[in-house]
Parts: sequence; structure tokens; C-alpha cells
Amino acid sequence: MLRLCSTSLSRQQILKENKITFIQCDNGFDEETLELSSPRSFVYTAAVCKYKKALETYGLELPLLVVDSVIECANTLQRKPKNQKEAKEFLQMQSGSSIHILSCCILHSNKFYFINLGKTTYEFSSFDLDDLEVYLQSQQWQNKAGAVMVEGFHKKYIKKQIGSTSNAMGLHFEAIQPFLELL
Repeated sequence: MLRLCSTSLSRQQILKENKITFIQCDNGFDEETLELSSPRSFVYTAAVCKYKKALETYGLELPLLVVDSVIECANTLQRKPKNQKEAKEFLQMQSGSSIHILSCCILHSNKFYFINLGKTTYEFSSFDLDDLEVYLQSQQWQNKAGAVMVEGFHKKYIKKQIGSTSNAMGLHFEAIQPFLELL
């Protein structure tokens, strides 16, 4: 049993599919307070700040799992879009381009502390404009870094992938799996 300090449905899905028992809660950290523009710096700093807040709030009664993910497209940080207009801007930038999905995962128990920085790269074909509008109207892009949904909208546009799909969905499961066996 562990404490997933994230409200992400994708992370929840990954743990459930891998039969990991967990309690899900908010990490309690407002990443809007971070003023970083470098995707790599942002994802690392956000994860560490979320971890510190979760540790302070929950302690280690249960092992803590804290994760943050961002998108890097054209050397630009893409976080969760604030509205549909911003989601459309992100998606238009990604269309026919490459993105890097960066994640930072911290797993901490009484037995160990593990941190992992992951990167998954996708090269996309150009998005169909009608399909893009349907995706935007669906609201499925909400709470997704860069409005990216590799298991949904983006899937049919993938030309090339380098890295883990689970990392792209928000939790690099292959990296933490050996450590989960120690819990």
C-alpha cells in the first residue's frame, strides 16, 4: 500500500492496471507559485516541492509517491492549459512536430528514497483540424500537461516514439516497479 500524492486519473489508472494498492490524495502544493520557464528545471523543482509538502502533511506512515510531468515543445514549457484557447495553442505547436514529455517521480518509504527523471519523445504527424476541434470540445485535454493525451487524441498521430508510454501518461512505472516490490 502506498500514498499517491496526485489527483491524476492517468497515474491512478497505471497503478490499478499494475495491481498496486494505494490511497490517492492531493499533494497540497500549488505549482503556480513556481516561476521557472525551463521544462527540466520546472519538472524537477515541482516534484521536489510537492514531495516536501506531502512529507510534511502525511509523513511516512505509508510510502509516498509524488510525480510531476510537463511537456517541452520547441524548447517551450507546456504545463496544464488554463483554458481552451491555451490548449489549442499548445496543440497547434505540437502538430507536425516533436515533443518531450518530462517527468520527475519520487518514491519514499521508511526503507528507501528513490527519484527518477524520465523523458519520452514523440514525433507527430500534422493533426486533422476537425479532429483537433472535436478534442478541444471534448474537454479531455483538461488537467493534462500540454493538453497531451497519448492514449487518446494523440495516439493516431504518433509517427515515432522514444521512451516509455507509462512515463508519457504521467508515471514512469517501469522505473519504480523494482522498488515497489520492496514495500
